Amino acid sequence: MVHWPFLAFDRWVTGNPRRLARAGGYAPWWLVRRIAEAKLVRTLRHVWDHCRRQRERWRDAGVRRGDLRSASVLPHLPFSDPHDIALDPEAYFCVPEDQLVGMILTSGTTGTGKRIYFTRDDLDQQARMIAAHLRRLPGASRVLIVFNLATQPSASPALFAHRGAETAGMFSILVPSCTLFPAALQHLRDYRLDTVIAAPTRMHQLTLEAGVDLRSFGVKYFLLSSEPWSEKLRRLIEDAWGAKALDVYASNETACGIASECVHQNGLHVGEIHHWIEIVDPATGTPLPDGSEGEIVITTLSRRGMPLVRYRIGDLARLEPPGERCACGMTLRKLSRIRGRVDNMIILGGGCNVYPDEFDNAILGIDGVTDYQIVLERDRYREVLHLDVECDLPDETLRSTVTRALLTVHGVQRKVEATRDLDFGRIRAVPHGSLSAGRNKTQRVVDRRDAGG
Repeated sequence: MVHWPFLAFDRWVTGNPRRLARAGGYAPWWLVRRIAEAKLVRTLRHVWDHCRRQRERWRDAGVRRGDLRSASVLPHLPFSDPHDIALDPEAYFCVPEDQLVGMILTSGTTGTGKRIYFTRDDLDQQARMIAAHLRRLPGASRVLIVFNLATQPSASPALFAHRGAETAGMFSILVPSCTLFPAALQHLRDYRLDTVIAAPTRMHQLTLEAGVDLRSFGVKYFLLSSEPWSEKLRRLIEDAWGAKALDVYASNETACGIASECVHQNGLHVGEIHHWIEIVDPATGTPLPDGSEGEIVITTLSRRGMPLVRYRIGDLARLEPPGERCACGMTLRKLSRIRGRVDNMIILGGGCNVYPDEFDNAILGIDGVTDYQIVLERDRYREVLHLDVECDLPDETLRSTVTRALLTVHGVQRKVEATRDLDFGRIRAVPHGSLSAGRNKTQRVVDRRDAGG
């Protein structure tokens, strides 16, 4: 395959956010795919030439540089190890260290935080990616970005969003989440902000506790990212604000959105010019066909400083096959909404799998609940499920209300009522915002069964 014409077209498209917003999303899918494959081959060869750690691992897997000619080589390459990257990020640099001008520190929700580095060109490319997405939102022009103080501003994904909004020519304000009441509302009114970028948990809390007519603010869009959220929350926010709540799938390791919903809300359009997505079996790592649910694996296509190759994000979703244009006009393939993380999927005794979104739908569907955390322990032959919920429910109704919600989850109901090897333990209300205090987001499932009761 001859790659250079597609790489030349990519430079023209991605060098300007206006062109990227149009050509990058509305070009024929076969052209987008050719550009992506050309960039994939270029990235793989760049990593082979400049990253000894990866080159040695690929050689050990039987791959040679001459094999890096098309996407067909990907299943033969080993996955990038998140733990290894966390312990020794410098081993994954693909440019001299003095060319790296930016860094983002991941939250380490499920382990050690990782440091991901960027060149100046990488940062500029990230800003244009975000700008292109914002420019596809009809009527969006003034943005409020809410970030969590647990993330240092010098290494915050919110700064990438802020720079992307500026690159799009939009007015943008960046505020910490602790200012939500009432300063954030004042910002929305004073500066006539029409778009909000934030974590869903924060917007859930704001919507429930604002105590004012939220439709009067004139917000058009909520771009919600950083954790899975339910359709019930979408309806709550849209009914309260009269705005569109749009899902954005992002990762700290990629520093920006990987896929995002359009206003038609029927799947997340993948930024295929910048990210190559595979779906694999979480247990075996075997690639799965289009339409199958599995673990997301990412290869970045537009980064030179520290590209990620076959990086296991740990999130569960489904990649749809290419098809007709979306009603919005875009040709990009769609990713389903994220069901949760592989390491948050609960395997109850006897091989009963419960997905995180099943708990989200049950618990976050209770009026007044903004967040929760499950702790699993073992008491002899039984498993015990403890639950902390951020809510203001009175003590006399808390347990019965939450228990009824939990029993709507099929796997839980069977384990409690049929096999009787699961019990509900402590169920308590905690203050709003406390479960994610000091972190970017809540760790929804804590499994202590191996440690005993």
